[in-house]
Amino acid sequence: MGSRDRALPLKARGSRRTASVRGGELPDPAERRRETEEYARQAMVSSARAHDRAANLLERMATSDPEEAELHLQSAARHRMWAKNDRKLAEQYATRSGDPDGL
Repeated sequence: MGSRDRALPLKARGSRRTASVRGGELPDPAERRRETEEYARQAMVSSARAHDRAANLLERMATSDPEEAELHLQSAARHRMWAKNDRKLAEQYATRSGDPDGL
């Protein structure tokens, strides 16, 4: 399984919005906010997964290198903390975008 399989597909949303502005209509601010929040949520989920992968790697490195094991485990713990923070942010964005008004 390569990195493409693990990463979330993220797309810039500018092309559709730019096309509608060229056609004479302005983008809906509520829809734009929802799209921005969804993009931010996806980025946070992707970041959390990356931190989890880094922590797993560091934990494996700790078992193979006893001299630096403690340092690897400390780094792994930091990555786990960062992953937890990213998931918390992703939940906040998911909660906001669940509101019909996008607030």
